[in-house]
Amino acid sequence: MNYDLRIIIFFTSCFLALILMPTASAQMMSNNNYIIRIQDFNAASGVASGKDYELRSTLGGAQLTSGGVNFKVKTGNENPTPALPFSVSLSSDIIDFGILNPTNPIIRTVDLSVNSETAYGYSVIVSENGPLTAILQANKTFIPDTTCDNGGCGTENASEWINSLTYGFGYRCDNATGVNCNSSFIKANYYKHFPNIQSNDDPQSIMAGVGSNNKQARISYKVNISGTQAQATYNNIITYIGVPNF
Repeated sequence: MNYDLRIIIFFTSCFLALILMPTASAQMMSNNNYIIRIQDFNAASGVASGKDYELRSTLGGAQLTSGGVNFKVKTGNENPTPALPFSVSLSSDIIDFGILNPTNPIIRTVDLSVNSETAYGYSVIVSENGPLTAILQANKTFIPDTTCDNGGCGTENASEWINSLTYGFGYRCDNATGVNCNSSFIKANYYKHFPNIQSNDDPQSIMAGVGSNNKQARISYKVNISGTQAQATYNNIITYIGVPNF
């Protein structure tokens, strides 16, 4: 029997935008114990003081101000450096399994690369638009997502998948540089299945980290079918979203 199986991969990098708001007026708050004056948001700095404290507000670098023995106040931008580069890429955006034979698992790989120098790191989340589904068929025959050999793997938990009589579609992540793959893949031959958007599954983190740039992981896609699987061309869409942390 002949099967043609292809996966289309979408990759999206998600960034946060800074929206500049109109200038606000200065405000003053007080009671019997304190007076705090806040400068216009476009002012360079402001100072408020009282018997037990001094408070400085600024739009520049972080300021640490102490008052008496009661408190410390830190204001301003803790990380005033310019925006740092963040990029994510895949070595291929189409996975073609070619002709499938029952009980003969096929594995295909792509490399996932992350260039992140953001101060608070990054994460990459992943999902699928649905199971591998036969195209050009009215009854929408599909290859189910794997639950691994013991039926214990899902979107969050990985489990061993080595039995050639265990069917379905799943993935794993292996570190190439750095240690950024989800820790559930630490054991060899442990797989999960992709969160299914059709089933309202939440996207899951496949890779996350902090520190220096040029992190790379190898993503392995595995599919295995039974002898009763209908002959057809199957496909689905895997979506990766790269998120820099701020």
